[in-house]
Amino acid sequence: MISDDDKVSNQSEFLESFPTGTRRVYKAGLEAFLKFYKLTGKGETLEDFLDSVEEDLRRPRRERKRVARNILKVFVKWLEEKNYAPKSVRAYVNAVQSFAGYYGLTISAKYVEMPSSRPISDKFPWSLDKVVAFIGMIDDSEIKSIAVTIFQSGLSISDILALTWGDIRLEFEAGIIPLCFDLARIKTDVPFMSFIGSWGVSLLRSHLEGKRLGIEDPLYTVSPRNIDLQFEGLAKKWIGVYKGQNPCRPHSLRAAFRTILGESHMPYDIVEFFMGHQLPEQIRVYNSRTRDGWRKIYASYEYALTPKSIP
Repeated sequence: MISDDDKVSNQSEFLESFPTGTRRVYKAGLEAFLKFYKLTGKGETLEDFLDSVEEDLRRPRRERKRVARNILKVFVKWLEEKNYAPKSVRAYVNAVQSFAGYYGLTISAKYVEMPSSRPISDKFPWSLDKVVAFIGMIDDSEIKSIAVTIFQSGLSISDILALTWGDIRLEFEAGIIPLCFDLARIKTDVPFMSFIGSWGVSLLRSHLEGKRLGIEDPLYTVSPRNIDLQFEGLAKKWIGVYKGQNPCRPHSLRAAFRTILGESHMPYDIVEFFMGHQLPEQIRVYNSRTRDGWRKIYASYEYALTPKSIP
């Protein structure tokens, strides 16, 4: 019989095989699936689910009940009823598939009726003034800091949530602005740098006030799900009813970074570099300037991403 400690160990072993951003999403997905699975009355653990799938696969073809497919179909409907975004639904199903795959079981989502990967969505036309007004509605200091960091750096949520105190300590304590993030993007492993200006540093300082962090401690501890929920609530107050995905979702501020800097005539390849996008000559671009060289370029365009009066 598998002990509770072994069950936790199995899940931890699986999660530890992924980078921080993916691990966080998969952990949330497996927790959601386990909550759902317990409600079905078919089992109490992820191992119970895998056991039932394995048992079903051993049956002769005509006797199989297609346990995995049918459970995932109901899981998708359960998530949709709880208003999870299509992207989250697909990511959570993928977490279950990956967990099963890690232990040698292949689960197809071909007949699971997954939500579209390209849902209909209005686009919100961000300007600096609108970004400032929207972020001004956020009360939580951590989420407000994250929002401005997305907008001023072009970083993704996963990259931001992976930031540690050690990534910024020296420049932060020295009061250097723009503050540099010297990273390799989690999604693509592309090396890049980006920055936040005085607005972002001011809010980061407020968020970190009174905290004592170790080198490896994350700057932010809120979950992606909670960030999305906060942005959804704000969007309903800001624009009312919308189609598909939230037009004011966190990722939209990343798109605003690109658009506003492009309109300010920052060269395309530099915008893409700051966002961690892979370019044909990415390594050459990365090595072509020092950190202070990149900082100087960013500083010359910081005005486009900073309100005249910092809230």
